[in-house]
Parts: sequence; C-alpha cells; structure tokens
Amino acid sequence: MGTLHNLTLRTATAVGRLAELQRRADRIAIDKPASPVTRAAIQELSTALEELQVANEALQTQVEELTSLREQRAFAEHVLDEFAAAMPTAVLWTDRAGMIQAGNDAASQLLNIGRHHLQGKPLMLFVTDRQILFAALRTLAESTGAASIDVDITVRPRERRPRKMQLSGRRLERDARCVWFLHSLTSPEQLPE
Repeated sequence: MGTLHNLTLRTATAVGRLAELQRRADRIAIDKPASPVTRAAIQELSTALEELQVANEALQTQVEELTSLREQRAFAEHVLDEFAAAMPTAVLWTDRAGMIQAGNDAASQLLNIGRHHLQGKPLMLFVTDRQILFAALRTLAESTGAASIDVDITVRPRERRPRKMQLSGRRLERDARCVWFLHSLTSPEQLPE
C-alpha cells in the first residue's frame, strides 16, 4: 500500500508542477508567444499526467477491491473452520492420494490424535482395510465432476481399539480435495484388538 500511496503523491506533485509550469508559460507568453514545440510538450505532458492519474485511481480501486475480497475470503474460511469444528461427525479432508490436509475436532477425538497433528498423515495409517481405502480413493480420483462413495471400513485409532465405521467420501466439483465423513457402525468393544 505504501508504494501506491507514494505513486499517488508523486502524481499529485507532478500535476502541481505542471500547473505552475503552465502559469509561467502563460506569463511569458504575454511578452513573447510560446513556441509551438513548447506548447505541444506541455500539452503532451498534461495528457500523460491525466492518464497517469486515471490509471492510479483505477489501481487504487483494484487494491481496495482486492483487500475487500481477501477479508471476505478470510471470513469465509473462518466460518468454515468454525462449522467443521462444531460438526459432531468426524470429518477429514485429504488430497487425492489420501494425505490428510485437515480434520475437525470429532475426527481428532475419534483417531486419538491432536487436530494439528493430523495434517500430513496418510489416511491409511488409521485404517486396517487399506485395499478398500485405495479403491475408494481411486474411484473418487477417476470420476469426473462431483463424486461420492460409501464403504464400510475398520478404523484403528492411535492406542485404541479398532472399530467398524462407514466411510463416506466426497469429491466436490471444483475442489481437488476429498472430504471424508466417518460414521460409527459398532462400538469399540465389539471388535478384537
């Protein structure tokens, strides 16, 4: 923003100097008319400075719009984070290879790992039925547009008993990531260690 402000100040200063130059030329022209070259140069400089002012104002408007869009995006991301954290269902976001990019608090509790430690871990680390997970990932990756898949899978949380879960995977139309919803099918006590 400082560079744009400096450009605005320099443009305003140049316009002021040009106006002073024009006044001097007009005073001198009383005694002796200005040459056509001088008049043409002053006119050309005036036109160039006006164009610079218009471009500067347009740039200022674009900067303000960009700032507003960034604020709106940050707000939307904050609302989405709050919404995901408030969801009682375990939700994980992965890339198409199954690397966890984010998860909500319910997923963190289910997998018995801190929410900030989920990022960068492979989803297969928490499942025993890896072939089923690979097939689900492949199905979502190969589909065009929005896609979904539901599979039953055994989830093995860190330092806890495995449990049967329904894994619902969704790939959105405009997002390369996959979102996974984990729904419990059995209680942890129903599966052997």
